[in-house]
Amino acid sequence: MAPAPEPAERLNLLVLGVDQAESFVGNTDVIMVVSIDQTSESVFVLSLPRDLCLGACDGHSSRINEVLKRRGMDDLKQTLRYVTGLHIDHWLLVNFHGVEAIIDQLGGVRVWSPREFDERFVYLETDEEIRLTLDEGWNTLDGRESVAYARSRKYDPGGDFARICRQQQVVRGLREQSLSPALIVNAPGLIASLSGAFKTDFPIGSVPALGNLLLSISPERINSWAVHARGHDLMVPEEGLDGAILWRPDLHAIRDFVQDSLIESTRVHLDEQGNPTFVRDNCEAYFP
Repeated sequence: MAPAPEPAERLNLLVLGVDQAESFVGNTDVIMVVSIDQTSESVFVLSLPRDLCLGACDGHSSRINEVLKRRGMDDLKQTLRYVTGLHIDHWLLVNFHGVEAIIDQLGGVRVWSPREFDERFVYLETDEEIRLTLDEGWNTLDGRESVAYARSRKYDPGGDFARICRQQQVVRGLREQSLSPALIVNAPGLIASLSGAFKTDFPIGSVPALGNLLLSISPERINSWAVHARGHDLMVPEEGLDGAILWRPDLHAIRDFVQDSLIESTRVHLDEQGNPTFVRDNCEAYFP
């Protein structure tokens, strides 16, 4: 199936989080496509699991989160278009220490935890362990807490898919915290101060215009969807020859799912009182 052409009014940004603290050469353990539609004034955020496998699916080297490290950004962009049908216009690569710095610069983020959260997270680079405990409901997290919340999965029965949903929560919290008119005006200076935290091919001079576009989109028009294993026949589990736990994708099903979700994200949904609904996602199976 050939990917459907993207309309000119849509901008697709690939957002990647790498697991190497001091470099940008590690595995991409966060893989998101942020698709902004100017016509419908909506945002579609698509997350893919890091253990999605490609080709022979015979081991760790077949996982999608190793494509960047092994073959480079151009190959990863083409791989994502092959898997999802979405063309990638620009990319943003962030290391996790950079994410901590960005969140701290913004004063933290608020996330809604649907249950009590108690987990220990170990930084593989330093063997440092931190414990994160949250109450059910709204919690404000600093940079280190946000990264632990977004990366932890060992003690969560939802595994990598629950982690994807928590990553989307942090991104939505960042949107709420960062998009103030004053911050957008000062965005180039903030970006310069955090230049060691990320790499991107997006024109820095265009950041204020992008920020103003995102600011014009209301929170209820942000739709977060994950390619996961429950509720859709998108993938099946498989064990690699080296013991790696993998997910073999049904590419036709994933492309259809992405296109249907993309179209759905452009529609306005109202509640019983006629008000726009809040952020919609497909994380109910992991966040009841």
